[in-house]
Amino acid sequence: MFDVLEVTLPVFALVFCGYLASARSLLPRGAVEGINAFVFWFALPAMLFRVVGLRPITELLDLPFAGGFLLTGFTIFGLTYFLARKGVLAGTPRSAAEAPALGLNAAHGNGGYLGLALFAELGAQTLSTVALVLICDIFILITFTLLLLESAQTVEGVRRSRLAVIGSVMRSPMVASIGAGLLFSLSGLSLPPVAENFTRLLSAAAGPCALFAIGAALGGRALEVNREINALIVIKLLLHPLIAAIVLYGLLPVDPLAAAVGVVCATLPSASNSFILAQRYGVAVPSISASIVGGTALSVITVSLAIWVTGLR
Repeated sequence: MFDVLEVTLPVFALVFCGYLASARSLLPRGAVEGINAFVFWFALPAMLFRVVGLRPITELLDLPFAGGFLLTGFTIFGLTYFLARKGVLAGTPRSAAEAPALGLNAAHGNGGYLGLALFAELGAQTLSTVALVLICDIFILITFTLLLLESAQTVEGVRRSRLAVIGSVMRSPMVASIGAGLLFSLSGLSLPPVAENFTRLLSAAAGPCALFAIGAALGGRALEVNREINALIVIKLLLHPLIAAIVLYGLLPVDPLAAAVGVVCATLPSASNSFILAQRYGVAVPSISASIVGGTALSVITVSLAIWVTGLR
């Protein structure tokens, strides 16, 4: 277990540094937005491109794993959606516009910012599976959630077309970098030395900056506790990895290393994407925001336990 903590504690210590800097107002105005912009538009896309593009495409075509992880995600999404609509989570039923945002919050872990940085410390052999997790979450789960949100409500008086929604997702730098990486991997080419060094430098900055940015973004949010917030945290940190373990280890013929990565990815706290979408559509913002803060704080325990139990360290 001490070997696991040697990896996880420094990772979460960087998150705490960002939280402390923001909470203590050590950062100048606009600094958090600037750090996030650098990570979102430059560093993280470079890392994703290298993770996907510099590997043989066969490493990214693990269909049993992708099917199992998607089955797990949609099971958690559907369960949370059902409980929200029936009023089990909050005590009162949530609307058809609110339930999809809560479902995404419970099913979509922070694989981009936190996951990539964490697994980079656990070994490069795990990163292609993490990239596949991101492909499943970003290309399928988030798009599905957006379609439900758009179907449930009108934005600024005009309902956007399904193609417009999908187009906005596809223009995300994370999606674009994964797509570019897939094409580059298919080409069989190698990066010129200048491009190799440039993307390597940017990629190296992604992990530390992303972890600091997570904490800095959380530093301005209040930590709240209520029935719904507690339920969302329990579903994300405990039920999600439990279902992932059942599916990936028991139901499908998944490689043991990939299964272990999938279980740990399921243990990651909710991604900020669910908060961004909740804000965009004005649905369940307080609960989703608070569950991200609380889940991130507690995930140092659950993630460490998951790494230890699965034998990744």
